[in-house]
Amino acid sequence: MKIAIKNPVRRRWGKREKYELQAYIMLMPQIIGFLLFSIYPMIWAITKSWYFYNGISSDTRFVGWENFIRLFSDGEYWQTLANTFLFAIMKIPIELPIALLLAVLLNQKLKGTGFFRTMFYLPHIVSTAIIALVFANIFNYFGVINALMQKIGILEQPVDWFGTKMKAMWVLVIADTWKSFGVNVLYFLAAMQNIPEDVYDACKIDGAGKFTVFFKVTLPLMAPVLQVILMLSIIGTLQTNELVLVLTNGAPGGSTYTVMSYIFQKYAPGLADVGVNVGYGCAMALVTGLILATITLSYQRYSQKLNDIY
Repeated sequence: MKIAIKNPVRRRWGKREKYELQAYIMLMPQIIGFLLFSIYPMIWAITKSWYFYNGISSDTRFVGWENFIRLFSDGEYWQTLANTFLFAIMKIPIELPIALLLAVLLNQKLKGTGFFRTMFYLPHIVSTAIIALVFANIFNYFGVINALMQKIGILEQPVDWFGTKMKAMWVLVIADTWKSFGVNVLYFLAAMQNIPEDVYDACKIDGAGKFTVFFKVTLPLMAPVLQVILMLSIIGTLQTNELVLVLTNGAPGGSTYTVMSYIFQKYAPGLADVGVNVGYGCAMALVTGLILATITLSYQRYSQKLNDIY
């Protein structure tokens, strides 16, 4: 009599396990890319902050805190950091009110609002380098702006928009606002559309006017989203880099460099001059990251009241 030997029970994959496996497979390229192109470069840069490193292995040596001590007496670095804050102060009070106004208009029940939403968002997905080249040509000495203003009689002679620091900074503000205001329009619009209609119906019954409803109801109910939008705008503005490099490249005389564009242009491997201490640039990047992180954490702490309005 033969005894049947049962095969070991094989674990069967259920639908849940299959979906989880598919999710991990789909996420794997992003995870690998994040580790290779974000985490590894950060660790490498932090490590090199304590070294003299110019790309030549034989010249590399440990210098301890020397790079950081040199940094705190580097006037050029602190000037670029001041330029970054100036750029943020000039841009954010213009960009966010424009985005909010357009979001209010698009929130009305009008025809064609879908088309305008798409058009406002398109600059956000266009390459920063292309936008910079377009605005460089528009504000060129013989560009569209000067030609138009001369034609309508505002100017007698063309203006050198990149001849002084403040004029060049305003060109940067206009270009960066044009690129990024569209995404803020969508954020504001989404926040408005999440407000229950019952609230507005109650306001109509009470006889409240449109301005009263907007400032007393809509804005307070949007406060938590406004907190996030403002934080993202601050972080994005303080990290401005490519636009400056392509549009002005620091002109005139390096006076319009933001801190990120300055570090990238002067100390990034492959772009920096031969023999430049890249380790010093890494120390700059580390200190800058700590400053920006401190600003972000401080903002989150002192803006918590926006979540407690209602």
